[in-house]
Amino acid sequence: MSDVVVTGMGVVSAYGRGVPALLDGLATGRPPSIGESDDAATRPIDRAVLDGAEPASWLASAIDEALAEARWPPHAPSPLLLLAAQAEAPAGEQNPLFAPSTVVAGARRWDRPLVVSHACASALFGIHLAARLIRGGAHDAVLVAGVSVCDPYASESLRVVKAIGTAPTRPFDRARDGILIGEGSGAVLLERASAAAARGVTPLAELAASVAQIGGRSSVASDPEVVYECMVRALDEAGASGLDYVHAHATGTVQGDAAELQAVARLVAERAWPAVPVSSHKGALGHLLHASAFPGVAVAVGAVRDAVIPTTVGLREPVEIDGVDLPVEGSALRRDRPVEHALVNAFGFGGNNASVLLRRIRPLVPPRTTESPDLG
Repeated sequence: MSDVVVTGMGVVSAYGRGVPALLDGLATGRPPSIGESDDAATRPIDRAVLDGAEPASWLASAIDEALAEARWPPHAPSPLLLLAAQAEAPAGEQNPLFAPSTVVAGARRWDRPLVVSHACASALFGIHLAARLIRGGAHDAVLVAGVSVCDPYASESLRVVKAIGTAPTRPFDRARDGILIGEGSGAVLLERASAAAARGVTPLAELAASVAQIGGRSSVASDPEVVYECMVRALDEAGASGLDYVHAHATGTVQGDAAELQAVARLVAERAWPAVPVSSHKGALGHLLHASAFPGVAVAVGAVRDAVIPTTVGLREPVEIDGVDLPVEGSALRRDRPVEHALVNAFGFGGNNASVLLRRIRPLVPPRTTESPDLG
Protein backbone atom coordinates (compact mmCIF):
# COMPACT_ATOMS: atom_id res chain seq x y z
CA MET A 1 0.00 0.00 0.00
CA SER A 2 1.10 3.56 -0.69
CA ASP A 3 2.27 5.52 2.33
CA VAL A 4 -0.45 8.16 1.71
CA VAL A 5 -4.14 7.28 1.48
CA VAL A 6 -7.48 9.04 1.03
CA THR A 7 -9.72 8.35 4.02
CA GLY A 8 -12.49 10.94 3.66
CA MET A 9 -14.17 13.11 1.04
CA GLY A 10 -16.88 15.75 1.05
CA VAL A 11 -18.65 17.60 -1.76
CA VAL A 12 -21.39 20.15 -2.27
CA SER A 13 -22.54 20.31 -5.88
CA ALA A 14 -25.51 21.08 -8.10
CA TYR A 15 -26.55 17.45 -7.54
CA GLY A 16 -27.00 18.17 -3.84
CA ARG A 17 -25.09 17.83 -0.62
CA GLY A 18 -22.60 14.96 -0.36
CA VAL A 19 -20.40 12.70 -2.47
CA PRO A 20 -23.15 10.06 -2.96
CA ALA A 21 -25.43 12.68 -4.55
CA LEU A 22 -22.66 13.73 -6.95
CA LEU A 23 -21.74 10.18 -7.95
CA ASP A 24 -25.37 9.15 -8.40
CA GLY A 25 -26.13 12.17 -10.56
CA LEU A 26 -23.14 11.62 -12.81
CA ALA A 27 -23.69 7.83 -12.94
CA THR A 28 -27.20 8.30 -14.27
CA GLY A 29 -26.10 11.05 -16.64
CA ARG A 30 -28.93 13.31 -15.53
CA PRO A 31 -28.70 17.10 -15.54
CA PRO A 32 -27.98 18.80 -12.20
CA SER A 33 -30.10 21.45 -10.47
CA ILE A 34 -29.00 24.78 -11.92
CA GLY A 35 -30.51 28.02 -10.69
CA GLU A 36 -31.37 31.21 -12.54
CA SER A 37 -28.64 33.74 -13.29
CA ASP A 38 -28.38 37.14 -14.93
CA ASP A 39 -24.91 36.16 -16.13
CA ALA A 40 -25.00 33.72 -19.05
CA ALA A 41 -21.44 32.65 -18.19
CA THR A 42 -22.47 31.02 -14.91
CA ARG A 43 -24.24 27.87 -13.73
CA PRO A 44 -25.17 28.61 -10.10
CA ILE A 45 -26.56 25.88 -7.87
CA ASP A 46 -30.32 25.93 -7.39
CA ARG A 47 -30.45 26.50 -3.63
CA ALA A 48 -33.53 24.26 -3.39
CA VAL A 49 -31.37 21.16 -3.97
CA LEU A 50 -29.40 22.19 -0.86
CA ASP A 51 -32.51 22.94 1.21
CA GLY A 52 -31.74 26.62 0.89
CA ALA A 53 -28.20 26.42 2.29
CA GLU A 54 -26.21 29.48 1.30
CA PRO A 55 -22.59 29.47 0.03
CA ALA A 56 -21.20 30.53 3.40
CA SER A 57 -22.02 27.04 4.73
CA TRP A 58 -20.76 24.94 1.81
CA LEU A 59 -17.10 24.72 2.82
CA ALA A 60 -17.98 23.55 6.33
CA SER A 61 -20.42 21.00 4.90
CA ALA A 62 -17.73 19.42 2.71
CA ILE A 63 -15.21 19.38 5.59
CA ASP A 64 -17.73 17.81 7.97
CA GLU A 65 -18.54 15.07 5.45
CA ALA A 66 -14.87 14.26 4.83
CA LEU A 67 -14.05 14.04 8.54
CA ALA A 68 -17.16 11.95 9.25
CA GLU A 69 -16.35 9.49 6.47
CA ALA A 70 -12.80 9.17 7.80
CA ARG A 71 -14.22 8.58 11.31
CA TRP A 72 -12.00 11.34 12.63
CA PRO A 73 -12.29 11.21 16.45
CA PRO A 74 -14.43 14.11 17.75
CA HIS A 75 -11.96 15.07 20.47
CA ALA A 76 -8.77 14.54 18.46
CA PRO A 77 -6.78 17.57 17.27
CA SER A 78 -7.87 18.82 13.87
CA PRO A 79 -5.79 17.88 10.85
CA LEU A 80 -3.80 20.60 9.10
CA LEU A 81 -6.07 22.52 6.70
CA LEU A 82 -4.95 23.68 3.24
CA LEU A 83 -7.37 25.88 1.32
CA ALA A 84 -7.45 25.85 -2.48
CA ALA A 85 -8.34 29.46 -3.28
CA GLN A 86 -7.25 32.61 -5.03
CA ALA A 87 -5.71 34.25 -1.96
CA GLU A 88 -6.47 35.03 1.67
CA ALA A 89 -9.23 37.63 1.96
CA PRO A 90 -8.07 41.15 2.84
CA ALA A 91 -9.45 42.53 6.08
CA GLY A 92 -13.15 43.27 5.71
CA GLU A 93 -13.34 41.79 2.19
CA GLN A 94 -16.34 39.53 1.54
CA ASN A 95 -15.56 38.59 -2.07
CA PRO A 96 -16.14 34.81 -2.33
CA LEU A 97 -13.13 34.45 -4.63
CA PHE A 98 -10.90 34.91 -1.58
CA ALA A 99 -10.21 32.32 1.10
CA PRO A 100 -11.64 33.05 4.55
CA SER A 101 -9.11 33.85 7.25
CA THR A 102 -11.04 31.62 9.67
CA VAL A 103 -12.79 28.35 8.87
CA VAL A 104 -15.34 26.85 11.27
CA ALA A 105 -16.83 23.38 10.72
CA GLY A 106 -18.87 21.94 13.55
CA ALA A 107 -16.89 22.32 16.75
CA ARG A 108 -13.62 22.75 14.84
CA ARG A 109 -11.95 26.04 14.02
CA TRP A 110 -8.91 26.84 11.88
CA ASP A 111 -7.37 30.30 12.04
CA ARG A 112 -5.23 31.51 9.14
CA PRO A 113 -5.14 28.20 7.22
CA LEU A 114 -2.50 27.91 4.54
CA VAL A 115 -3.83 29.00 1.14
CA VAL A 116 -2.67 27.13 -1.97
CA SER A 117 -3.22 29.32 -5.02
CA HIS A 118 -2.35 27.87 -8.42
CA ALA A 119 -5.30 28.98 -10.52
CA CYS A 120 -7.63 26.17 -11.58
CA ALA A 121 -5.09 23.52 -10.52
CA SER A 122 -5.11 24.73 -6.90
CA ALA A 123 -6.92 21.72 -5.42
CA LEU A 124 -4.47 19.22 -6.95
CA PHE A 125 -1.50 21.40 -5.97
CA GLY A 126 -2.94 21.28 -2.45
CA ILE A 127 -3.16 17.48 -2.57
CA HIS A 128 0.41 17.31 -3.85
CA LEU A 129 1.63 19.55 -1.02
CA ALA A 130 -0.35 17.53 1.52
CA ALA A 131 1.28 14.31 0.33
CA ARG A 132 4.74 15.84 0.62
CA LEU A 133 4.03 17.07 4.16
CA ILE A 134 2.86 13.59 5.16
CA ARG A 135 5.73 11.76 3.48
CA GLY A 136 8.20 14.23 4.95
CA GLY A 137 6.99 13.47 8.47
CA ALA A 138 5.56 16.92 9.22
CA HIS A 139 1.95 15.73 9.60
CA ASP A 140 0.03 12.46 9.80
CA ALA A 141 -3.12 13.95 8.28
CA VAL A 142 -3.85 16.93 6.02
CA LEU A 143 -7.24 18.20 4.93
CA VAL A 144 -7.42 19.95 1.54
CA ALA A 145 -10.61 21.94 0.93
CA GLY A 146 -12.06 24.75 -1.14
CA VAL A 147 -15.24 26.43 -2.35
CA SER A 148 -16.28 28.18 -5.56
CA VAL A 149 -19.13 30.66 -5.87
CA CYS A 150 -20.20 32.41 -9.06
CA ASP A 151 -18.83 35.94 -9.08
CA PRO A 152 -18.78 38.63 -11.79
CA TYR A 153 -15.03 39.17 -11.37
CA ALA A 154 -14.35 35.59 -12.45
CA SER A 155 -16.80 35.81 -15.35
CA GLU A 156 -15.27 39.00 -16.69
CA SER A 157 -11.72 37.72 -16.37
CA LEU A 158 -12.60 34.72 -18.55
CA ARG A 159 -14.42 36.92 -21.04
CA VAL A 160 -11.25 38.99 -21.43
CA VAL A 161 -9.37 35.93 -22.70
CA LYS A 162 -12.38 34.82 -24.79
CA ALA A 163 -12.77 31.56 -22.85
CA ILE A 164 -16.51 31.81 -22.06
CA GLY A 165 -18.82 29.51 -24.01
CA THR A 166 -22.53 28.97 -24.42
CA ALA A 167 -24.81 26.54 -22.59
CA PRO A 168 -24.55 23.66 -22.31
CA THR A 169 -20.85 23.12 -21.68
CA ARG A 170 -19.70 20.30 -23.96
CA PRO A 171 -16.26 18.92 -23.06
CA PHE A 172 -14.70 16.97 -25.94
CA ASP A 173 -17.67 17.64 -28.21
CA ARG A 174 -17.26 18.82 -31.78
CA ALA A 175 -19.54 21.76 -30.91
CA ARG A 176 -17.71 22.82 -27.72
CA ASP A 177 -17.04 26.54 -27.53
CA GLY A 178 -15.84 27.44 -24.04
CA ILE A 179 -16.21 27.54 -20.27
CA LEU A 180 -19.22 28.09 -18.04
CA ILE A 181 -18.53 28.83 -14.37
CA GLY A 182 -20.12 26.59 -11.74
CA GLU A 183 -20.41 26.47 -7.97
CA GLY A 184 -19.66 24.02 -5.19
CA SER A 185 -17.18 22.94 -2.57
CA GLY A 186 -15.01 19.96 -1.78
CA ALA A 187 -12.71 18.45 0.81
CA VAL A 188 -10.22 15.56 0.77
CA LEU A 189 -8.61 14.08 3.88
CA LEU A 190 -5.21 12.51 3.27
CA GLU A 191 -3.47 10.42 5.92
CA ARG A 192 -0.32 8.47 6.46
CA ALA A 193 -1.35 4.89 5.74
CA SER A 194 0.05 3.60 9.02
CA ALA A 195 -1.83 6.28 10.99
CA ALA A 196 -5.12 5.38 9.30
CA ALA A 197 -4.48 1.69 10.00
CA ALA A 198 -3.79 2.46 13.65
CA ARG A 199 -7.22 4.14 13.83
CA GLY A 200 -8.81 1.05 12.27
CA VAL A 201 -9.93 2.97 9.17
CA THR A 202 -10.09 1.36 5.73
CA PRO A 203 -8.94 3.92 3.13
CA LEU A 204 -11.05 4.86 0.12
CA ALA A 205 -8.04 4.82 -2.21
CA GLU A 206 -4.28 5.06 -2.28
CA LEU A 207 -2.59 8.24 -3.43
CA ALA A 208 -0.25 6.38 -5.77
CA ALA A 209 1.47 9.53 -7.06
CA SER A 210 1.03 13.26 -7.58
CA VAL A 211 2.77 15.76 -9.82
CA ALA A 212 2.53 19.56 -9.74
CA GLN A 213 4.45 21.38 -12.44
CA ILE A 214 4.62 24.99 -13.62
CA GLY A 215 5.49 25.55 -17.25
CA GLY A 216 4.21 25.95 -20.77
CA ARG A 217 4.35 28.17 -23.81
CA SER A 218 1.34 30.35 -22.98
CA SER A 219 -0.13 32.06 -19.93
CA VAL A 220 -3.66 30.92 -20.81
CA ALA A 221 -3.46 27.98 -23.24
CA SER A 222 -2.76 24.38 -22.21
CA ASP A 223 0.54 22.98 -23.44
CA PRO A 224 0.15 19.33 -24.57
CA GLU A 225 3.82 18.65 -23.87
CA VAL A 226 3.54 19.73 -20.22
CA VAL A 227 0.21 17.92 -19.80
CA TYR A 228 1.88 14.76 -21.14
CA GLU A 229 4.85 15.19 -18.80
CA CYS A 230 2.59 15.51 -15.75
CA MET A 231 0.74 12.30 -16.54
CA VAL A 232 3.88 10.34 -17.41
CA ARG A 233 5.67 11.44 -14.26
CA ALA A 234 2.71 10.40 -12.10
CA LEU A 235 2.44 6.98 -13.74
CA ASP A 236 6.18 6.36 -13.58
CA GLU A 237 6.43 7.52 -9.97
CA ALA A 238 3.73 5.00 -9.06
CA GLY A 239 5.21 2.22 -11.19
CA ALA A 240 1.81 1.80 -12.87
CA SER A 241 1.75 -0.76 -15.68
CA GLY A 242 -1.59 0.46 -17.00
CA LEU A 243 -4.22 3.18 -16.79
CA ASP A 244 -7.93 2.44 -16.50
CA TYR A 245 -9.51 5.91 -16.43
CA VAL A 246 -8.70 9.60 -16.80
CA HIS A 247 -10.90 12.22 -15.18
CA ALA A 248 -9.97 15.10 -17.40
CA HIS A 249 -9.68 18.81 -16.69
CA ALA A 250 -11.70 19.33 -19.90
CA THR A 251 -13.37 22.71 -19.46
CA GLY A 252 -14.99 22.68 -22.91
CA THR A 253 -12.60 25.06 -24.68
CA VAL A 254 -11.49 24.14 -28.18
CA GLN A 255 -7.77 24.44 -27.46
CA GLY A 256 -7.62 23.07 -23.92
CA ASP A 257 -9.64 19.93 -24.59
CA ALA A 258 -7.61 19.19 -27.72
CA ALA A 259 -4.30 19.59 -25.86
CA GLU A 260 -5.38 17.17 -23.13
CA LEU A 261 -6.64 14.58 -25.62
CA GLN A 262 -3.41 14.80 -27.62
CA ALA A 263 -1.41 14.16 -24.45
CA VAL A 264 -3.52 11.14 -23.43
CA ALA A 265 -3.41 9.70 -26.95
CA ARG A 266 0.38 10.06 -27.07
CA LEU A 267 0.75 8.36 -23.71
CA VAL A 268 -1.46 5.42 -24.73
CA ALA A 269 0.30 5.01 -28.09
CA GLU A 270 3.82 5.10 -26.66
CA ARG A 271 2.99 2.46 -24.04
CA ALA A 272 0.87 0.33 -26.37
CA TRP A 273 -2.01 0.36 -23.89
CA PRO A 274 -5.67 -0.23 -24.73
CA ALA A 275 -7.84 2.84 -25.30
CA VAL A 276 -8.45 4.70 -22.04
CA PRO A 277 -11.90 6.02 -21.04
CA VAL A 278 -11.82 9.78 -20.47
CA SER A 279 -14.63 11.92 -19.05
CA SER A 280 -15.21 15.18 -17.17
CA HIS A 281 -17.74 16.50 -14.65
CA LYS A 282 -17.63 20.02 -16.07
CA GLY A 283 -20.35 19.35 -18.63
CA ALA A 284 -22.68 18.92 -15.67
CA LEU A 285 -21.34 21.29 -13.02
CA GLY A 286 -19.41 23.88 -14.96
CA HIS A 287 -15.93 25.01 -13.94
CA LEU A 288 -15.37 25.42 -10.19
CA LEU A 289 -12.13 27.35 -10.76
CA HIS A 290 -9.73 26.87 -7.79
CA ALA A 291 -11.99 24.13 -6.40
CA SER A 292 -12.51 22.43 -9.76
CA ALA A 293 -10.56 19.23 -9.01
CA PHE A 294 -12.57 18.19 -5.96
CA PRO A 295 -15.47 16.62 -7.91
CA GLY A 296 -12.88 14.95 -10.16
CA VAL A 297 -11.09 13.35 -7.21
CA ALA A 298 -14.44 12.16 -5.82
CA VAL A 299 -15.30 10.57 -9.18
CA ALA A 300 -11.87 8.92 -9.45
CA VAL A 301 -12.15 7.53 -5.92
CA GLY A 302 -15.56 6.13 -6.89
CA ALA A 303 -14.06 4.58 -10.01
CA VAL A 304 -11.30 2.67 -8.21
CA ARG A 305 -13.66 1.67 -5.42
CA ASP A 306 -16.74 0.63 -7.43
CA ALA A 307 -15.44 0.16 -11.01
CA VAL A 308 -17.94 2.80 -12.20
CA ILE A 309 -16.84 5.34 -14.80
CA PRO A 310 -19.27 8.20 -15.47
CA THR A 311 -19.86 9.63 -18.90
CA THR A 312 -19.58 13.34 -19.76
CA VAL A 313 -22.85 15.24 -19.51
CA GLY A 314 -23.23 17.41 -22.63
CA LEU A 315 -21.03 15.22 -24.82
CA ARG A 316 -23.04 14.13 -27.84
CA GLU A 317 -20.70 14.21 -30.83
CA PRO A 318 -17.23 13.39 -29.51
CA VAL A 319 -14.12 14.22 -31.44
CA GLU A 320 -12.34 11.16 -32.80
CA ILE A 321 -8.86 10.37 -31.59
CA ASP A 322 -7.00 7.07 -31.41
CA GLY A 323 -6.34 5.59 -28.00
CA VAL A 324 -9.06 7.54 -26.21
CA ASP A 325 -12.60 6.39 -25.42
CA LEU A 326 -14.98 9.34 -24.95
CA PRO A 327 -18.32 7.96 -23.68
CA VAL A 328 -21.25 10.20 -24.63
CA GLU A 329 -23.69 11.46 -22.02
CA GLY A 330 -25.84 8.79 -20.44
CA SER A 331 -25.50 6.05 -17.86
CA ALA A 332 -22.06 5.30 -16.44
CA LEU A 333 -19.81 2.53 -17.67
CA ARG A 334 -19.83 -0.33 -15.17
CA ARG A 335 -16.71 -2.42 -15.55
CA ASP A 336 -16.64 -6.18 -15.02
CA ARG A 337 -13.05 -5.91 -13.85
CA PRO A 338 -11.43 -3.64 -11.25
CA VAL A 339 -10.32 -0.11 -12.04
CA GLU A 340 -6.80 -0.28 -10.64
CA HIS A 341 -5.60 3.23 -11.52
CA ALA A 342 -7.51 6.47 -12.15
CA LEU A 343 -5.77 9.71 -13.08
CA VAL A 344 -7.16 13.18 -12.28
CA ASN A 345 -5.90 16.18 -14.25
CA ALA A 346 -6.13 19.91 -13.49
CA PHE A 347 -4.62 22.72 -15.52
CA GLY A 348 -4.76 26.43 -14.83
CA PHE A 349 -3.75 29.78 -16.24
CA GLY A 350 -0.15 30.77 -15.68
CA GLY A 351 1.18 27.33 -16.60
CA ASN A 352 -0.14 25.59 -13.48
CA ASN A 353 -0.44 21.86 -14.25
CA ALA A 354 -1.10 18.90 -11.97
CA SER A 355 -1.97 15.20 -12.13
CA VAL A 356 -2.94 12.90 -9.27
CA LEU A 357 -2.98 9.12 -9.64
CA LEU A 358 -5.27 7.08 -7.39
CA ARG A 359 -4.94 3.33 -6.89
CA ARG A 360 -7.54 0.80 -5.81
CA ILE A 361 -7.39 -0.55 -2.28
CA ARG A 362 -7.06 -4.28 -2.71
CA PRO A 363 -9.17 -6.34 -0.32
CA LEU A 364 -7.26 -8.24 2.28
CA VAL A 365 -7.02 -11.97 1.60
CA PRO A 366 -7.08 -14.15 4.74
CA PRO A 367 -3.91 -16.19 5.08
CA ARG A 368 -4.16 -19.84 4.18
CA THR A 369 -4.18 -22.23 7.09
CA THR A 370 -2.38 -25.54 6.89
CA GLU A 371 -4.32 -28.25 8.64
CA SER A 372 -2.47 -31.07 10.35
CA PRO A 373 -3.09 -34.43 8.70
CA ASP A 374 -5.44 -36.79 10.45
CA LEU A 375 -3.11 -39.47 11.79
CA GLY A 376 -6.02 -41.49 13.22
